[in-house]
Amino acid sequence: MTTRTRETATDRVFETILQRQGTLFDTIRSSNDRVNRFNHSLIEGARQGSRDWAEVGRRWIASPTDFVGVYEAASEAVGNSQTRSLALAREWVEDATQSQRETADALRQGLGDARVALQRVQETAPQLLRRATARRDGEKAAS
Repeated sequence: MTTRTRETATDRVFETILQRQGTLFDTIRSSNDRVNRFNHSLIEGARQGSRDWAEVGRRWIASPTDFVGVYEAASEAVGNSQTRSLALAREWVEDATQSQRETADALRQGLGDARVALQRVQETAPQLLRRATARRDGEKAAS
């Protein structure tokens, strides 16, 4: 009977360890996904910026004396660039905040599990010591 209890407790310990590891791996995976998404946004922003400035060049080549048209295209390119920069900064801050939350939650959960396990050990330790003392006293009496 004690063997079954010990196996059950052992199984629970290892199952809890595997769950915590799974949580950490999921946190790492989601952080990696956010980094990939940010990199794609960065590349697409640079690509769109190239298109915007190519349009400025086209307008200037098509009509070098049309200062208003070239100015409008350049203003639009600068405005779009600033909008993309702000969007990227916001995305980066949101991703960093989300990663921090997920990591803190995973650590909090793991430390909470460790605290519960330690409390269980502290609760059962006196019982184990009493049994060991009783067994030792019984062996001395039998000798």
